[in-house]
Amino acid sequence: MYVLLVAGMELALAILSFGLPWLSARYLPEFRLYGNHLQIKQFIWQIVTLLSMLLISGCLLLFFIIPWLVPTELILYAGIAKWYLLVLLFEGLNRRIRENILGPLMQQRIAQINLVGRNMSFLLLLGFIASHESIHLYHVVIAEIIASALSLLFVMYALARHLKSYQEVIRPNDWSKPAWSRMWLVARNMYFNNLVTLSYSPQTLIFLSQRYLGIEATALFGFLCKLYLQIANYLPARLLFNLIQPKLVASYINSGSMKELMRNANLAGKFSLFVLMPVIIFTWLAGNELLNLLSSGKFTSSGSYLVGLMLALIPFSQHRILTTIVVTIDKNHVVLWSGLLGALSLPLAYFFLETDKGLWGPITAIIVGQVLYNLTLIFYLVRHTTYRPDSIGFVKLMIASASVFFVVQFHVIQLQSVFSLLVMMLTVTGFFLLSAFLIKPFKTEERERLNSFINKKIFIW
Repeated sequence: MYVLLVAGMELALAILSFGLPWLSARYLPEFRLYGNHLQIKQFIWQIVTLLSMLLISGCLLLFFIIPWLVPTELILYAGIAKWYLLVLLFEGLNRRIRENILGPLMQQRIAQINLVGRNMSFLLLLGFIASHESIHLYHVVIAEIIASALSLLFVMYALARHLKSYQEVIRPNDWSKPAWSRMWLVARNMYFNNLVTLSYSPQTLIFLSQRYLGIEATALFGFLCKLYLQIANYLPARLLFNLIQPKLVASYINSGSMKELMRNANLAGKFSLFVLMPVIIFTWLAGNELLNLLSSGKFTSSGSYLVGLMLALIPFSQHRILTTIVVTIDKNHVVLWSGLLGALSLPLAYFFLETDKGLWGPITAIIVGQVLYNLTLIFYLVRHTTYRPDSIGFVKLMIASASVFFVVQFHVIQLQSVFSLLVMMLTVTGFFLLSAFLIKPFKTEERERLNSFINKKIFIW
């Protein structure tokens, strides 16, 4: 049930966003660069107010219709699901401020402190409960509510304090802020795209699996999706997205040229793949053993499903970067078409489910949907702009990965313990770094920029 609650919250957050996160991502850097302190503060508090109103309205509506949304076999949990709406409200607003306001304001330090503090307080509360009695679902929900509420209070205080620093910003009054009609056009296109891509998102496919495959298969798929999303969150393109996205937007706003935007986007995309590929190779070689260890023996012989989801991370690692490029150059209508073409993966999912192919139905939908989405954006950008993906660099990364796979697959390590898995992971990583060092997927200028970013000359690939 907890898997369904989390998936439901992600769906609700996406539906209740109305494109405001992308509106903020596109225009907040522009306000920060050119607006005076009154314009910046007014715009930010307008966004926060709109987000709050949408979340409150959505929670009130869900409160009354939850009995009709909860599956019949889980109707006893309807009361707990209503309490979970407070998590949707507190954590939803907290996440939007953390990711979509503090990020474009270049306040990643505050955002990271907030995220770590939220997770730590949640774990401490669960630990406290566990020391007194057995943990049940309602204990987890209460801990989520308290942790989310405390985190929201902190982030609101931190935002208000940060905005005071803009009182010292004095800029000429010759900049006119974008009209709301123009900004809402971005929000509208991105919102409808978001609704379309939700149809083949992991959260939606979890509900689809529950209907076609039952609770047991859904538990496995939910566990796999959790691993998939956890790894995705630690990819550079996602983990550092609140830093990358404002950089991409600002590089275009400052110069008005695709050249700098293209350089930054290609570097971010390649670096994300550079981190991801050893993970995919390791999962391919040790998927069953890894899944068995992480699930404490609950899920065995399902490593192939995990590998499928890991392969979906290849296009996913480029998804947000490509979307940001299109939104930044004010061609956001293309994103909607990309989402619609990505939805063509759904009939394939239904076909696999109807022909008893099990979890390959939803997994195939995730992979194909991501690939179609990315290819549509790349095709448009190459045809209508000066953007060109660094094809040679990406191919070199694939060659480095393939060479490592063919070498390490003949391993003699018996994968029967945590230590042996750790040895395998280090072996894969070591061979990949060696292969990448010989092939050099990054250009000299890109290596210099990465070394400048980390302030040490250690990136040699």
